[in-house]
Amino acid sequence: MKEFFLSLKVDKPYVVVGDIHGCFDEFYELFNLVEEKYGKDTIIFSVGDTIDRGDYNLKTLNFCMELYNKNRFYEVKSNHLDKFYRYLKGNKVKISYGMQKTVSEFLNLPEEDREALRLKVISYYESLPLYIVINDNVVVCHAGIKDEYIGKADEKVKSFVLYGQTTGRYTEKGFPERLDWTKDRALKQDSPKIVYGHVVFDEPYINNLCYGIDTGAVLGNKLTAYNPET
Repeated sequence: MKEFFLSLKVDKPYVVVGDIHGCFDEFYELFNLVEEKYGKDTIIFSVGDTIDRGDYNLKTLNFCMELYNKNRFYEVKSNHLDKFYRYLKGNKVKISYGMQKTVSEFLNLPEEDREALRLKVISYYESLPLYIVINDNVVVCHAGIKDEYIGKADEKVKSFVLYGQTTGRYTEKGFPERLDWTKDRALKQDSPKIVYGHVVFDEPYINNLCYGIDTGAVLGNKLTAYNPET
């Protein structure tokens, strides 16, 4: 599978939503709020990790694919959906606690439905870009991206945008301790905004035109959407 990035010209309202992680109710509520505020043609961009850990993973994924088919939703590749994709392809993967919920939902489906969904999700994931450049001034990615990677889609870029950088240690909350790649960003006059997820913050983290919007919906906090045009 050849990796790629997507460059889009968008002339409609749009927002970027943080990691959903199977929180269907929160996502559906946010989706309706977005439509009320910006209109029913608003496009939703997702930083990925739409599944795992939550209680409605397949329902969330099916809703995302439904919106995608209506040109209302664009998602970037992310570590959790990438792992589920590899599982569906028959690759050997370690099924962690969060992924177990998604796999259990999948295995509880009737065999015919399971196979249909397997093929559907494989096709969907293979259609997703590593990151999306919107109107040349906003980049949507999962774990982040360095400026020198924008315009590239090799394995080094894939590793960074899916997993980011870590120290090898863990935080008090049990998450891998991540390096803040935004601190060393050297801004230029034409530097794009970078909107990303993956790293959980209590509130959106903003630094050097980088916007971390995973605010831990699945951990009982909240689901965040950001309008880069405001």
